[in-house]
Amino acid sequence: MNKQEMIEKAHARARENHANGLNCGESTFRAILETLREAEMTDCPMEALSLATGFGGGIGSTGNTCCAFIGGSMGISAVHGRKDPYELPTPEERKSQLGGDNGRYRLYNNFVFALKEKTGSTNCAELTCPHDYYSDERILSCRNIIGEAAAIAMEWIFTGLEKGYAHPFNYNIMGKK
Repeated sequence: MNKQEMIEKAHARARENHANGLNCGESTFRAILETLREAEMTDCPMEALSLATGFGGGIGSTGNTCCAFIGGSMGISAVHGRKDPYELPTPEERKSQLGGDNGRYRLYNNFVFALKEKTGSTNCAELTCPHDYYSDERILSCRNIIGEAAAIAMEWIFTGLEKGYAHPFNYNIMGKK
């Protein structure tokens, strides 16, 4: 399966997962995880999906961060996450591995901004409240966001594999460029 097929498969799976009753984070993360496992790109167990359960509705239906963003970030971590941060001997090296000039946060930062450009917000309440929560219109809107989150996360997984982590930051609280 080539890169584009994997992106499309994750997109379709994420939408299907949501149609089958998974929350936004579960839908997105499961689609990415299944696709990556089929391609033998991660050994992250499917049981890790349980970590996404509480993120639904912007974390426990609080309307905060859209959990499709969180599920996508978890999917990126299935490939680019640190298995053991203590592998690096010093706190400075561990911090640099995340936020440094070649830090992994750059993938996640770019993923969030790419998805936000498509959706208009990272906030669940802002994305859902224009609609009645139980309406078909809101459900389809969320399903579209979920599919996009899975596809864009897959794109950033491949970007990290192909080009590494030295990408410019968008806005970030560290003041990095």
